[in-house]
Amino acid sequence: MLFDARTVRSGEWEVVRVIGEVDLATMPALRTELDRTDGTLVALDLGDADLFDPLAFGVVIAAALRSSRRGATFAVVCPPGRPRDLFTESGVDRIVAVVDSGFDTGHTDLQR
Repeated sequence: MLFDARTVRSGEWEVVRVIGEVDLATMPALRTELDRTDGTLVALDLGDADLFDPLAFGVVIAAALRSSRRGATFAVVCPPGRPRDLFTESGVDRIVAVVDSGFDTGHTDLQR
């Protein structure tokens, strides 16, 4: 099972980039990486995620709530495909901003 989550800077955004499978086994590592973020613009990039288990929605929602409580903007970058479909089908995209891309262009208008 391939998994890596690293935080990188993209303009003003602090982006947690995920490669591989987000599932029960990798959720703790993802949560740890998201907990390390402290910027005012935070994104979770799932563009290279091969699999996203719906159980991980709790980790995503907790990160969004944590960001909101400190006045930060949180968004998920998730291009069209199966992981994105899960965000839509579950309704999580109504409580967490989910976008195709755009952090390299400096978008800061994603607040919900």
